Amino acid sequence: MQRKQHTPRAARPLAEKKKRWLLAGAAALFFMLCTAGCGAALPEERAEEENVPAEADRESLSGLREQTGRTQAGGERQSFPVLEALDGERVQEAKRITARCCVRLDVAGEEAEYYGSGVVWDQRDGRLILATAGHLLREGEVLRVVFYDGTAVPGRTIGISSSFDVGFVEAEWAETPSGAGTGTETPAEAGTETPALVSLHQRRFDTLDAYSPLFVMASAPDGCADLILDASLQERAWYREEFGSDVMILSGSAQQGASGAGVFDGCGSFVGLLLGGAEEQIAVLSMEQVNQAGAEVYGSLRETEDYGR
Repeated sequence: MQRKQHTPRAARPLAEKKKRWLLAGAAALFFMLCTAGCGAALPEERAEEENVPAEADRESLSGLREQTGRTQAGGERQSFPVLEALDGERVQEAKRITARCCVRLDVAGEEAEYYGSGVVWDQRDGRLILATAGHLLREGEVLRVVFYDGTAVPGRTIGISSSFDVGFVEAEWAETPSGAGTGTETPAEAGTETPALVSLHQRRFDTLDAYSPLFVMASAPDGCADLILDASLQERAWYREEFGSDVMILSGSAQQGASGAGVFDGCGSFVGLLLGGAEEQIAVLSMEQVNQAGAEVYGSLRETEDYGR
């Protein structure tokens, strides 16, 4: 099968160039760059190396749910914790703990497999709900979800927001990690911890400024949350017609496979989802927009911590 490169989404530079975007054709060019995606083609050998479910298994996750939904003694549905953010800015520690909130999504497009990133957003009936960039899911079918410790499981697209470039995927968390033999090493610090839902902190989000340390937790072809990119806030909200919504603009670089990656602050609280970037700037949908998209797609809002740590 011919494989094509899934080229990065891009956000054109904003500083001192807004007037240029008012010229005829500038918005069209920006949109063309943005919709190219920030995923990356998967190595051809991955399909043989990883424990990929058979096609029939991918087509019906209901059977998988019947077998793995009972993840605790007594048949109770497993419950996943919300990540406990730090009580102060400790960036290196925040980078370590937020790995539990991140996933890699492997997707089969029409002509090639590619991958992107995502975060553990919510839970429902013992299953995890993952948030990612909507354009990744529009272009193909989710093959597998890879967690921070190398565990690989099937995934199913729940839906894509019509208001924001956000999509949601449902996945099981297996009791026994299946990372062995996937080519992904299990980090020693991960231990046997389960995935954690991203922490949402409204007050911290509202007070973000250019001096707030931010970072992106993205995935490389053979891992999850193993590509960490430092960033800082440039524009909190600026409406772009090509996105159909406001976007946050951060200074930083977006690598291939970073589309849908989580952006976090120095305490480990979730800031937003990366859509794409170019020339040392990245476009991000805020945590509030992701929450609105969740309400639209699967009918539930995440609560935010307003005055806690």
